[in-house]
Amino acid sequence: RARADASRGPAIAPAWTANLSQSFGASSLGYMVGSYAYDQAGRRWRSTTCSNNTLFHAAGDELCFDQLSVDLHGASSFDTNLTAGTLSGAVCRALPYPFSDPFGILSLATKTGTSSVAGVLCDLWCAALTTPLGQNITASACVAADGVPREFNMTTGIAYKAVSVIRYTFSNPRVGTPSDGVFEPSEACSSSKYPMPACVGGGTQALSLYRVHSKAEPYSLANRNVGDALGDMAFFCDIAGMDATQLVTRWAVEADSAWGQYAFCLYQGGKNLCWGHTGKHVGRESALGLGAGAAQGQCSSNEETGSWISFPDIGECPAGAAVGTEGCTWKAKPVRSVLAGCIIKDRGLQEMCSQERGHAPMLRSAAIFVAALETSDPGRGGCPDAPLGGPGRAEWIVEV
Repeated sequence: RARADASRGPAIAPAWTANLSQSFGASSLGYMVGSYAYDQAGRRWRSTTCSNNTLFHAAGDELCFDQLSVDLHGASSFDTNLTAGTLSGAVCRALPYPFSDPFGILSLATKTGTSSVAGVLCDLWCAALTTPLGQNITASACVAADGVPREFNMTTGIAYKAVSVIRYTFSNPRVGTPSDGVFEPSEACSSSKYPMPACVGGGTQALSLYRVHSKAEPYSLANRNVGDALGDMAFFCDIAGMDATQLVTRWAVEADSAWGQYAFCLYQGGKNLCWGHTGKHVGRESALGLGAGAAQGQCSSNEETGSWISFPDIGECPAGAAVGTEGCTWKAKPVRSVLAGCIIKDRGLQEMCSQERGHAPMLRSAAIFVAALETSDPGRGGCPDAPLGGPGRAEWIVEV
């Protein structure tokens, strides 16, 4: 039996596996179910989950993630990787983070009471910390007598509500060290598939793309994610937990369409960072990685779901240079910004999203979105220009 020390938090069982049910800050994502494996001495853990996502089709699409973290003892800075999708559709993203014990924060926890989960008695523990980079993290757990948490909740404040709040429920635990095979890398992460090669062909494409952001964010797409109008419906209609005071900016983009693997980009430590991309190539995938295209929609049309795009800073063209100059892959200018609340509430996007959910492509929702950013004329569905914020504003395009 694991024993807890009130001055050092609960004693988590050193090694175990369990069934896992996972939920997020955005309830529309539903529950992901699968398995979890933890080996404290071996410094490794794995979470493998899938859900039936009904955003695009009423019958649902399988959305799967396999996250593996193993301490490679200095052999690589990429101790953690994430495999999105399954079989031929799976894509690997190596994350530039060293191994971190997911329950390490509980060493700072204080016991706050007792409870039960699915009839199992457990002790409640709560912890909070602020990282050197200023990130506020809170965690709580209900730890049973065998040392296995039956619930574990964490709030990080990163990105959108969907990923900043994560809740884990563990059931049917089996205490003991998992076999080495449990921690073998996925096929996508153990072969030449990472990073995915760029799409064949190419040529420069002119695109209208959109980004949701705070008023403090500089007007730059370097190391940032954006979407086309249809692709952004996955955010506005499903996962973002949108703040009505945020800005939505329309960008005029020219990009080399030899698309690379889509990168995850986040603001951390005072700067934007991306991981999982193909060198200088502009990254691309279908929204949520779903739809009919292979490899998460990197090279496919994505007509049902729309596309998400990532812009590596190393691919940005110098001012005044054409795409392709000295290998640069993209250039962008902001067109106009509006408040998210105008699109969601005033122009009726929220209501249209509810009508179109499960019936992709969500064309009427996307049309409302496009019109709101096309003009400031409310008679044409437009939203008024938003007050501008953020340092480093680029030269704006003037539309007449």
